[in-house]
Amino acid sequence: MANVHMLNEINSGVVLVSGNKLGDLPSNRYPPSRTELENQLTCTKCDLDIALSSDIQLDTRCNLLIKNNESFSERVCQLENKIRKLKNQITHKDISLTSEITAKLEEIRALRLKVKELEQNLSLAQDELSEMKSLKNESKLENTTLFLAKLDLEKTLSRERDKLTQIKDDLDALGMLYHHTTSL
Repeated sequence: MANVHMLNEINSGVVLVSGNKLGDLPSNRYPPSRTELENQLTCTKCDLDIALSSDIQLDTRCNLLIKNNESFSERVCQLENKIRKLKNQITHKDISLTSEITAKLEEIRALRLKVKELEQNLSLAQDELSEMKSLKNESKLENTTLFLAKLDLEKTLSRERDKLTQIKDDLDALGMLYHHTTSL
């Protein structure tokens, strides 16, 4: 690890311990052989092929992601439009429901007033019914009294009739007796 250097030291041109700059061939090494260079070239071609293949795959994936992003963006726009429409519908429903609720509240108020009026009428009718029952009871009492008075009058009339009949019979008997005595 003695040959580890900072990047700023390398860029500033500071002489390294070995006397080489980064990227220089080591001074104690021979130039590479043809086989090494061919191996390096083969490795470099493989690396290039891998890099190109990766680039193509990345490009394909990037295009798919762009298409997906466009599709998602389009879907987001559709959903936003749908949300706006739904919000408008909700607003209209709220307005409609508010007016319906207001109408129902007015109807409830009117019905409450009608109930109060009917309760007052019921109370008055109950009072009148109570008074009518009282008058009916009084009437029954008067009818009973009148009936009893009628019975008394009928008894008195019957006795007086009996007396009149007796008197008439007595008069008839006297008249016959008088007729009988005058004819003799």
